[in-house]
Amino acid sequence: MTIGFTADRYKKLSVSFILRLLRWTGVSFSEVTVSVFHRPVKALRSSRGMRLGLHLPNFGNCGYDFSSRKSRETIDAVLNQIQRYGNRFDFQYAVFHPPEADTSPETFAFYVQNLQRVKIPLVLENIRSYDINRFKAFYRRMQQELEPQLQGVCLDIPHAYITGEDWVDFYRTMEDHIKVIHLSDCIGTTDSHLPFGMDGHLHLEEILEKLRQLGFNGILNLEMQPPSLQDLNAYFQTYLRAKEYLQPDGMQKTRRRMKRISLLGRGLLRNKNQPS
Repeated sequence: MTIGFTADRYKKLSVSFILRLLRWTGVSFSEVTVSVFHRPVKALRSSRGMRLGLHLPNFGNCGYDFSSRKSRETIDAVLNQIQRYGNRFDFQYAVFHPPEADTSPETFAFYVQNLQRVKIPLVLENIRSYDINRFKAFYRRMQQELEPQLQGVCLDIPHAYITGEDWVDFYRTMEDHIKVIHLSDCIGTTDSHLPFGMDGHLHLEEILEKLRQLGFNGILNLEMQPPSLQDLNAYFQTYLRAKEYLQPDGMQKTRRRMKRISLLGRGLLRNKNQPS
């Protein structure tokens, strides 16, 4: 199993900076968003030696997705960047959502055409508004439209939880297709992308034990965003707990470096809050 983090712009920190920090701590995988293309050459240097996945635009992160015909120019610009730099980043996959707004035939055709231009193996992510039966039906439809480009499924455990699904049932139903898992904590019906240990409603060790029992051997991506720099310890502790539970060897240097970054984050926040 591969364990990694999502890297996206965070407050004033660039994707390149976050990738450099993650690589320095010893993290070997990251799923990036399309913000990686704002300064792609710098991001390529920062991620040297790491394996990467790509999360395609979605409404929660970008305010549009590949079905958004009103965002045609923005979509074309993103696709051009993917075509220009995709081979250099060597993305392992690109994850995408079902359309979350207009579902007309014209919009669906536009959506599929855009996905066909992504020359990266695709994985379809479950979203909050799709229960397992609706998701399975949509996945079969996308297999017809995108094979052999469509390689499998990204199971977002918080999305399943918010939808009211048992994520284990979801896993067993789609087991042969699941390549990637997104994991974070959440509160109620809010997809909070919280690190664990911050009063969320999911239980990390229970999830990790079940993944071990199920024999999952794909990519476990921690799709988390700490509420503030003060919460970096919870952010890194989630990774360390997952690694120790599933891959306990060789953690000393990573633990030491993550602790240094957490302390630095708290120090920066204290300095920012001190009166001048």
